Amino acid sequence: MIQSAKLAERTRSETRLQALFEQAPVSIQILATDGRTLRVNRAWEDLWEIRAGTALMDYVLSAEYNVLTDAQVQAGGITPYLARAFAGESVQIPPIRYDVAVLGGAGPARWVSARAHPVKDGDGTVLEVMLMHEDITERIEAETALRIREERFRLLVMATSQIVWTNTPDGRVLEDSPSWRAFTGQTYEEWREFGWLDALHPDDRAGTIALWTRCVATQSVFDTRYRLRRADGQYRWMAVNGLPIADALGGIREWIGANTDIHDRVMAETELARRLEQEKRNSALLAKVAQASRILHTALSRKEIADALVVQVRDILQVHQAVVSLTEGDTWLQAINAVSLSDKYARYRDYAVNTDGTGIYAEVCRTNQVMRLTQAELTAHPAWKGFGSHAGSHPPMRGWLAVPLIDRTGRNIGLIQASDKTDGEFTVEDESILMQLASLAANSFENARLYCSLQEQDRRKDEFLAMLAHELRNPLAPISSAADMLRLGSASEERVRRASDVINRQVRHMTSLVDDLLDVSRVTRGLIELDREPVDVMAILTSAVEQSLPLIDARGHALAVNGAVPGAQVLGDYHRLVQVLVNLLNNAAKYTPRGGRITLTVARNGHTVDMVVADNGIGLDDDLLPHVFELFTQGKRSPDRTLGGLGIGLALVRNIVTMHGGTVSARSEGAGTGSTFTVTLDLIDGATPPR
Repeated sequence: MIQSAKLAERTRSETRLQALFEQAPVSIQILATDGRTLRVNRAWEDLWEIRAGTALMDYVLSAEYNVLTDAQVQAGGITPYLARAFAGESVQIPPIRYDVAVLGGAGPARWVSARAHPVKDGDGTVLEVMLMHEDITERIEAETALRIREERFRLLVMATSQIVWTNTPDGRVLEDSPSWRAFTGQTYEEWREFGWLDALHPDDRAGTIALWTRCVATQSVFDTRYRLRRADGQYRWMAVNGLPIADALGGIREWIGANTDIHDRVMAETELARRLEQEKRNSALLAKVAQASRILHTALSRKEIADALVVQVRDILQVHQAVVSLTEGDTWLQAINAVSLSDKYARYRDYAVNTDGTGIYAEVCRTNQVMRLTQAELTAHPAWKGFGSHAGSHPPMRGWLAVPLIDRTGRNIGLIQASDKTDGEFTVEDESILMQLASLAANSFENARLYCSLQEQDRRKDEFLAMLAHELRNPLAPISSAADMLRLGSASEERVRRASDVINRQVRHMTSLVDDLLDVSRVTRGLIELDREPVDVMAILTSAVEQSLPLIDARGHALAVNGAVPGAQVLGDYHRLVQVLVNLLNNAAKYTPRGGRITLTVARNGHTVDMVVADNGIGLDDDLLPHVFELFTQGKRSPDRTLGGLGIGLALVRNIVTMHGGTVSARSEGAGTGSTFTVTLDLIDGATPPR
């Protein structure tokens, strides 16, 4: 049953295809891959007047006739085109004049153009070639006649720059004007009476006939301009002057007039007017851009800049929508920082949903390339619908122009976009203007960032000075007390020893603070020279653990050292690299509540080695994490953090690691989740893992 149904359906499908083939209005000739004709449709029969059942049709469909060896096809240079089609290429074939009389047919010779299209199976093998003809005889003959006519009158038109004509007293054309006919290509019958109006530009006819009628009625000079169609179809501006000639009785005997071609002059005037108008528009735009620049440069926050920018974009580009979206992090998420919508989109004015890192917004930011799309191009773009789950609430966009915001380093910081221009599609000029505004805005965003950064640095500097005063003041009290006791001279030997220990310990603490300050100062100013020599990685770890262990034990922490890289060496300064790990281990001890866990892990990773210090301490919140390696950055002190610090240790770590050509990174899931610091250094030759 199923096979019968499939067979019936295939039969119906083949019947439909055959009907379509036969009834197609285009002449179709199906060729075998060797050039023989397999079948033709009715349109082909009508074109060549070769009917089914005739001897000529039998000949065409026989093995005796082959298109590839047809003398007329070969003489017309068509054979190479057919060969390309048989090789699998769809080919447009140039016009050829083919006379079926050569084959014994009775039909007329026809000019045809054709397309040869290969029909392939699923594997790409050419099965047949479909040859489709278009009858262009009338067009070729018309073009030939026009060319002959143009050649006939070319010398006459070139001999004079004027067209001379005469009209009857009542304004009709009776007398022939060869110069008119030579220029327009009209016949005498086409131009006589009022037929000359047909050669005028359609937009100029009504005004011209109204003026001509009035001049004839008032017997006044006919002085005007209009566009006249030349024989090649091009319209040319004419200066037209017609004078009424009086007879002996004071009436009008006839009209005599002349048309002078002033097309080049009118075009020059039009171009000049266009340029003047363009200059006026450009001046107005420059004024607006200058105003936008002043507004953007005076704004000190991202919000102020974004809010001002969308207003300026809407005003300058004359659009219904303008949006500024700034990139958040490295995932190409865009926050909707500012939106300006006309009343047309009033109900969307509260729209402020961030993108999900996909779609056309992210496409602009990832590529840092301008996008200027018509509405059709926009809706056809594969990333158009990528607004995430909120796509349904996004304001509709009609045509789109988006320019990335790029900072001084070439990094993307977001985009400006405009949609729904009030007049037409976005132009190259619009793109240039928005690119200029984007450049101004990017600089303003960068300046605002620097301004905020300076404010933050000032705040941190003030905090640092307060902390420095606190850290330096703390040791002075015990030192002063011990000194007072020693000064009295009545203390026992044990108390003198304890006082001496206090002074010695506090002086070491102050010395450590001062050394850290001097170290970071020398490093940041490039005054430290590293002793570069092969250093054993495990020796660095061992020394760092020895130096940090007293503090770790004093805080009651458990330290675990994991992994080993025997024989692994890096090129660098042994003492400075130990200092890096000591700083990280001491930080872990200080910022982990008593009884915490600290791990030091070392692992080879191809041609590099990773040294990782992790703890289960107070962690780093999202605001602190990006700035943790900056100078004077400190986390909040935990309640039991008895040891102080100046917030310079991690800055020193980053600088020393960078001087060694390595990297250091920090990771934390947030406050209370602990922190992980990873130092990565290149291994020197001979320390790479065996294959």
